[in-house]
Amino acid sequence: MTRRSRSREPQPGAGRLDRETVIDATLALIAAAGIDGLSMRQLGRALGVEAMSLYHWFPSKERLLDAAADRLLAQVIVPPTPTAASWRDWLIAVGQSYRRVGLAQPRAFPLLATRRLLSPGATAFLRANIAAHLAAGFSVREALRATRSLGAFVNGMVLAEVAPTPTIASPAATPARREPLDGRQWGETVAALRAPALDGAFDYGLACLLDGLERRQPGVGRRLHALREPGARPQKLR
Repeated sequence: MTRRSRSREPQPGAGRLDRETVIDATLALIAAAGIDGLSMRQLGRALGVEAMSLYHWFPSKERLLDAAADRLLAQVIVPPTPTAASWRDWLIAVGQSYRRVGLAQPRAFPLLATRRLLSPGATAFLRANIAAHLAAGFSVREALRATRSLGAFVNGMVLAEVAPTPTIASPAATPARREPLDGRQWGETVAALRAPALDGAFDYGLACLLDGLERRQPGVGRRLHALREPGARPQKLR
């Protein structure tokens, strides 16, 4: 007689569960205890089932975490593919929506920022971003590079925002000898370090990156070169 694997067999109490309920409970447990606090045993206890029954829906904890990351990614608002004229606004809107998801789920956000996902949701998100860059005139290779560069920035900034705020000492009245900053400069630095939302660093950094990408956009580089020619009339770049 053929024996069935217990890991694939629903256990008593599992009949009332489904894949989405398991993901809901996973994110709730991560929100309470962090990613390191998640175990299949604890998740099963929270759902009132044996841990082994969870493998009926997910073959491993890693696949469960991928599904939880996909759930977060599904909350990011991704508009239809932009035109070349609306490319920059599209990237800003998607980046800001991604950031809002991270700030709303600070303990779960590392699932997006630190895992190289190949799940359906992550693949769809990647395709949407590459399509946006292609619409702006970039090649596929340039589009992928731009997507990775912007993704690294956005993930790093949001990780910094959701990290615990360190205690910042008050500036010394008299700086030590040979300090690179004087008392006034360090005082201004400390004040900015204490500002909420990293003192607007997300929007500032994203604008700087997009400024650089815009100058690499096909056609823009030629206009910039024309501006440097002697006698060239000033033109306003987008």
